[in-house]
Amino acid sequence: MSNKTHHRYVYGLDGLRAFAVLSVIAYHLNFSWAKGGFLGVDVFFVLSGYLITSIILPSHGSRLTFDFRDFWIRRIRRLLPAAYVMIIATVVWVVLFKEELLATVRGDAVSSLFYTSNWWFIFHKLSYFDSFGSPSPLKNLWSLAIEEQFYLLWPILLAVSFYIFKRRSVVSCVVLVGILISAMSMGMLYEPGMDPSRVYYGTDTRSFELLVGCWLALVWPLKRLSAKELPVKVRKIFNGVSIVSFLIIILCFFFVSEYQTFVYQGGMLLFCLNTAILVACICHPSNLLGKLLSWKPLRWIGSRSYGIYLWHYPVIVLTTPVEEIGTQNYWRIALQIFVTFVVAEWSYRMIEMPIRKNGFRQFFKRYIPTTTLTWKKLSITRKLSTVAIFLIVLVFTAGVTGLAKGEVRHESPEKTSVKVSPNQNEEEHAVKEKKEESQQSKDTDSKEKESESSKVDEQEKSLTPPEKIFAIGDSVMLDIAGNLHEKYPNITIDGKVGRQLYEAIEIAPSYASFNNKDAVVVIELGTNGYFTDEQIDKLLSYFDEANVYLVNTRVPRSWEDQVNETLAKKAKEYKNVKLINWHKESLEHPEYFGGDGVHLTQKGSEALTELIQDAVNE
Repeated sequence: MSNKTHHRYVYGLDGLRAFAVLSVIAYHLNFSWAKGGFLGVDVFFVLSGYLITSIILPSHGSRLTFDFRDFWIRRIRRLLPAAYVMIIATVVWVVLFKEELLATVRGDAVSSLFYTSNWWFIFHKLSYFDSFGSPSPLKNLWSLAIEEQFYLLWPILLAVSFYIFKRRSVVSCVVLVGILISAMSMGMLYEPGMDPSRVYYGTDTRSFELLVGCWLALVWPLKRLSAKELPVKVRKIFNGVSIVSFLIIILCFFFVSEYQTFVYQGGMLLFCLNTAILVACICHPSNLLGKLLSWKPLRWIGSRSYGIYLWHYPVIVLTTPVEEIGTQNYWRIALQIFVTFVVAEWSYRMIEMPIRKNGFRQFFKRYIPTTTLTWKKLSITRKLSTVAIFLIVLVFTAGVTGLAKGEVRHESPEKTSVKVSPNQNEEEHAVKEKKEESQQSKDTDSKEKESESSKVDEQEKSLTPPEKIFAIGDSVMLDIAGNLHEKYPNITIDGKVGRQLYEAIEIAPSYASFNNKDAVVVIELGTNGYFTDEQIDKLLSYFDEANVYLVNTRVPRSWEDQVNETLAKKAKEYKNVKLINWHKESLEHPEYFGGDGVHLTQKGSEALTELIQDAVNE
């Protein structure tokens, strides 16, 4: 049987959705005050679990009278059209205007069409920390993939649970066990200072957020909430709890960071439980906060929050120059938000609502004529719309099938890592010296004098160079390796593309010979992600006798401030450690960086090398 009982629409939940989606947008715009904005997704998960389970559950008793087919058709009508339009539009834009992203977007688009993008990102090792250059404009669809997987499986699991356990109270206990297992999985799989992509994207490690909402629906059924006024004392307590719960969520948006270990080891679970308390309060007809959140502007944003969430990320990514990622240009941000809201409104009125009300058949009849007679009867506007749709689908197909070729960037193997020791490539240096001598013999007297003068300056700069110097780093270290070797022929360099600090800890013992008071150790790490205090302390412990120089980072990503704050703190804590402030030196010099805003040009390489040299020679 089909369950014909419709639950009461709670306008206050639209207000909560509005706060959630605005927090996510602020987070993706890299506002420093919204570092916890990613938790807006957790709010959506709890809401989805609660509302979907409320739809499935009967008003009375524990006997499910539920039409699976009708449920899944409604979910498809609600979610797929808007998402597919966004995916198609994004791929078409990339094909036409952002060819360098096509290779990335192609796989993301296909996985998103089948709502498996979260596992695609995991198995294809797309780091939670975005790669350099523009990130994938479809990356926000990982959360929708989890929700769609939930919509597919949860009705079946719930029906089986009721069939086996019969009573709603027992089923709620089973769901509670599921919540604990999922949350514990996140805590156990998470490793502090390591890439959290597996626990962040995994359906298994994020299921507890949806299940918290499901559990709430079982113990606080929406269909059974009475509209009768509560006693004055109870109502005051109820309103007080809702306000405190809401303030906790707002404070989390401001102060919680994705780099905090606690977030993955119980923090998200506590946040979701607090969200469940807030949802329970708002859903009661007597709640004051629920009425305040029903304010029309908030309701407008909340009712269109799905479209806003879909469109905001591709709009931000595709309209933000690579060199400005992580910085705030308020005119650009205002325009991005405006475009997002306009497109979301168009999607709501022209795509989402027509299909939800009338279905796919009526919608396609409007734009795709089935006969020649029908085509002739169409107005010019409708004909142009039909042709435009055909061309868009054609470009999209070319993009995802590989017919449209994107720019492929090949990384030369010899540049992915480098290890340089003082005795390396002696023959090459001898040849280089002979060439220089030959060239000098051909120079004019004036040029010789200029050369001698510059050599004197160079010698003054390089007074008493250290006998033993070691430099370890990531791809930025590779950029300056040649320049460093020219300044310090006896230097030992170990650089590798993509290296994070925990990887440096593993190889640090092999360079124990540099741990003495006469040695210099240059550490340049943090470009590829943050690290914990414990990790940097561990690395520094291997060089506690050496003179250590920490090079901070200039990387237009969210972890830049976290990394630089930690490095500055360690420079103050350790007597043998000094900070080389590359961030400050390079902040006003975009010419120091290549197209990704991270890796160095020749001028940038020279500037950083000189900065290191000045610090070492002080």
